[in-house]
Parts: sequence; C-alpha cells; structure tokens
Amino acid sequence: MDPATIRAYRETDYIVHAGPDFVLRIDQPCAALATYYTRRHIAAGCVITAWNPFSQPLPHAENQARQARLEQELQQAGWHWLPAVGRHPTNGWPPEAGCLVEGMSEQAASEWGRTYEQNAVVWCGADAIPRLRLLR
Repeated sequence: MDPATIRAYRETDYIVHAGPDFVLRIDQPCAALATYYTRRHIAAGCVITAWNPFSQPLPHAENQARQARLEQELQQAGWHWLPAVGRHPTNGWPPEAGCLVEGMSEQAASEWGRTYEQNAVVWCGADAIPRLRLLR
C-alpha cells in the first residue's frame, strides 16, 4: 500500500458521536474511550467504514448506500455501534462516515473490514489506544 495513504490514515481524526463526542487518534491513549468502555462494560472496539473501497473515491450516494448496508448488517449480526466519522485535518479528502463497533475483536474487525474492501480498520483494545490495522 502507498506510504502516503498509510500516513493519511494515521493522521486522520476518528470522531465518535457518543454524546459527548470524542476523537480517536492513532497510537494515542484516549481517556474518553476508556471512560466509555467502563460505562458500557466493554474492553474493545473498532472503527470501520464502508466508504471508498480500497481508498478509491465513489460517488456520495454510492458511499451512503454502502454505509447503510454495513450498519444494517452489523445490527442484524447483533453488534451495537455508534456513528463515527473519519476526517483528515488538512488534506482535503472528504470526511467518511463510519461506526465504532462495541466489543469487536481484532480478528472480527479485520474480517468485517475485508468484507467491505477496506485497506485498514482502527482497532482499540482494553488499553483504549487506537491502532491502525492494515488489511492489505
């Protein structure tokens, strides 16, 4: 995978709409996520999107349809999730809708990411440190 793409993933802010919102940054501990884990009695989570498979831009309507399908399939599979958005602070790439899926293992996160043709997912273990998990 292109090093510039990986760098962009690492620089992106992953905003979780948890009421109040909090921001995940790769490899940086997130106290708000740790608090959320405690409140929800979970020890892991994953930010995943269905937008722009393999970082190839799609029309907005197609991305929205893909994301709706992901959200529906997560719900049908019994996962609880919160809306999230990935937004790079400076590169002009449009924000991408996503989900913070509660309690998702690293292996399951990778499987869901591959199903939705993603280069990577953001997985957070019990230490509440978001980690970029490359899938290709």
